[in-house]
Amino acid sequence: MKDGLRFVDCDMHVMEPPDLFARYLDPTFRDRVVCPVGADGRFVRGMIVVDDQPTSIDHELQQHRKRTLPPAAIETNQPLSGSRMADSGRLDFAIERDYDPEAQLMGMELEGIDIAVLFPTMGLSLIARDGMDPRMSLALCQAYNNWIHEFTRHSPDRMKWAAMLPLHDVNLACAELVRCVTELGAVGSMVRPNRINGHFWHSNYWNRLFALHEELDVTMGFHEGTGAPYSHMNVLYGENRFYRHVASHWIEMQQALIAMLIAGVFEFYPKLRVGYLEAQNSWVPGILTRIEWDYPQYRDSHAPYLSLTPKEYFQRNCWAAVEGSEPEIEATASLIGADRMCISTDYPHFDSNFPNVSNNLLANVSRDTAAQVLMGGAHLYGFTEEHFAKAALAADRRQPAAAD
Repeated sequence: MKDGLRFVDCDMHVMEPPDLFARYLDPTFRDRVVCPVGADGRFVRGMIVVDDQPTSIDHELQQHRKRTLPPAAIETNQPLSGSRMADSGRLDFAIERDYDPEAQLMGMELEGIDIAVLFPTMGLSLIARDGMDPRMSLALCQAYNNWIHEFTRHSPDRMKWAAMLPLHDVNLACAELVRCVTELGAVGSMVRPNRINGHFWHSNYWNRLFALHEELDVTMGFHEGTGAPYSHMNVLYGENRFYRHVASHWIEMQQALIAMLIAGVFEFYPKLRVGYLEAQNSWVPGILTRIEWDYPQYRDSHAPYLSLTPKEYFQRNCWAAVEGSEPEIEATASLIGADRMCISTDYPHFDSNFPNVSNNLLANVSRDTAAQVLMGGAHLYGFTEEHFAKAALAADRRQPAAAD
């Protein structure tokens, strides 16, 4: 708990091991995946190449970047961002343990997290390009999902996870979702908000996937990641990652929400739970207002199937994440409801405010708003009193071991 408040991290990240594919990828596909190695011949974290294509365009676009300043030369005058500096030492404990499951729990305890839902790092862009062989997409997803399942077994009542889905074929994606939920215990899926092979999120192509999330009672979590080959922001902004990082997380989420709302996804799948993650959420009221502005002109002619207003759909089906220090949180809560918010620490990424995410939130908003935001992830993922009781028991059992 955090200062007596329950805290569910809706979007905490893992650092996948460099040898994940050597250990978990179907041998049939291993010669099509190239991973970087160090001078000792062992795998190291870095750019992965699949079918002769890099999994991120950052390396290609930024080949002429200016030399990066060493961490000691970087200063900040932004107190809330101080912990984001590379030389802060905030991740030393995790680096020393090579980001193992125990380090994950240590990070959770530093923030006061009861339950965390884990998302990938390398996996954010692993399959994020058009035209990928669907069977390769499936094999990569299965490798990651099998690994994260084993990773969370270290403390399954506290560490939950979202399944990576092979979206290059909706039928394969559906089959992998069923496998991950029914056999491995996933509490939801991780999907990107971008258009995939010409299919965007208003398309009937995805109907079976929406239906399965509803039937399995699990959450669909949209998560962008800068540098993915099929992000339109690459076309607009090219090699300048500053542009792309600002635009991709925020704007791609808006596009996905617009598509789903006007298409009637939440009308036809009224029990579907969707999270729009790691993109702040002050954009939500403006988008809802814009759609409602056009309702009188277009609803009858272009969306006669809609029975609720955009805000009503959002307040029934959707949650959007904050990261604690945004000055607009209280104002946004007054417009969409604090109960439609959840919070992401974004641990251990470079732009996270870890380990001060929860501290920033409590300093930034009223305690009542903070309590609702910290619990938002529980509603998003359907966690109950039983889940919290098991998590508390696991934390209690851990205390003597931690003391030793």
